Amino acid sequence: MMRWPEADARAVPLLAEISATHVWLPWEAARDREPFLAACHKAGIRVIAEMPLSQADRLGEVRAAGFDGVAIEISGDEDRAGGFARNHSGMEMFALLDPSRAHWRVEPARAVLRAGLWPGSQRPQPGQASATERTWVNANLHLIAWLRARFPQRQAILGYRADESAGLAKDQRAPFWTVELSMAEAAVAGGTVIVSLPDNFREALLGGQGMAREAWESMLGTRRFLTEFSAQFQRPVASRVAVLAGELEECGEILNLMFRHNVSPAVISADAPVALERFRVLVGVGLGRRPVAAKAALQHTRAGGQLMVAPANENEPEWWKVAGLRKLRSEEERDVYALGRGAILVYRAPVADPGEFALDVIDVLGWRRRDLRIWGADAIIGVLHWQDGGAVSVDLVNYGGRAGDFLIRLEGAFHKATLRQPGVEPLALRAAIRGSGTEIEMPRIQRVASLLVE
Repeated sequence: MMRWPEADARAVPLLAEISATHVWLPWEAARDREPFLAACHKAGIRVIAEMPLSQADRLGEVRAAGFDGVAIEISGDEDRAGGFARNHSGMEMFALLDPSRAHWRVEPARAVLRAGLWPGSQRPQPGQASATERTWVNANLHLIAWLRARFPQRQAILGYRADESAGLAKDQRAPFWTVELSMAEAAVAGGTVIVSLPDNFREALLGGQGMAREAWESMLGTRRFLTEFSAQFQRPVASRVAVLAGELEECGEILNLMFRHNVSPAVISADAPVALERFRVLVGVGLGRRPVAAKAALQHTRAGGQLMVAPANENEPEWWKVAGLRKLRSEEERDVYALGRGAILVYRAPVADPGEFALDVIDVLGWRRRDLRIWGADAIIGVLHWQDGGAVSVDLVNYGGRAGDFLIRLEGAFHKATLRQPGVEPLALRAAIRGSGTEIEMPRIQRVASLLVE
């Protein structure tokens, strides 16, 4: 699915070329709509009118104009929004929800999260960099993971646009390849995104600029690759760390920085905390008002797990103070307790630095035996997925353009490694077992790649 800001019939061959099933068009799009709608319908592309809920009384006009559906910017109250969706179930409908409304029931409309940053990276500014400074990355893997955990009955769809709300300055010329990146990260995390082109890319593409066409061709190859491996990306996450996720405002940045540090956490809804036994480390934020998750977390600890908990606010009850709890020590920001065969690390205050917290998670898991480590490519993020027969796919997204060769270490003994990339034949790589893990020397990758280890 793509968003196009104008009813420009020149766009339709491009939409067909990338196999777009839907195109979103703002209702107020200035140009004559009829040629655009006719060309889309001839190509089998459904056209969706995008409008605020305040204009919902014009739905009759939308139908009469020949649109196939509507995407509504949801506002107001839940009853009104849900009622509107149910009362107009004869049209294909999407509901754009901000994070505070993500839990609203809008069926039969398809929910789309109106959140996200334009993906990419930037190096530290000259004079500000240090030997330990990392590349700054904007990524949205955590948003897809959160949506899949909290709303498993829905498709996980992001609806951010290439504009200021996604962190792009008004006159910023975003690199063409970042559009490909937005597609790749959403798919690797098991979801999708309404693809939006920055103005400079769209105009250059329609104008026939060579570099824009080259970037578009690369997008076509990545689209085919993501489609080919889509079932792989939907598989369970192969991590020994899980996060019990509640509201996005409570855990969003913690999740974001955990992905950024290649923890590749499994995200589990705090309302349905099941199958926790396979995880070594469990993270919970704000569980004081989620008794089901709190009970499951304590059971996991008694069985030998490591539980890291932080309050969502200063007034959260000390729900973890249960029979059998024994204090081991106090540290700078947290207290450590023993419970059964496991331990609880309790942060005394809400997490102020999600990046430091992510490093604490790695410390608890063990730096030398962490699930995934990447050297020499600090703008590449990997997501681990279980595959058939005990194999693991390391699904890689490169946020930094053209990275050079780099090294990956996985916990566990693997004897075979195969690299798959868009437009390239699979490449067998050497898997070297070192201690309890396996190291693979990786060649340069472009935007997205998948390493299968067996």
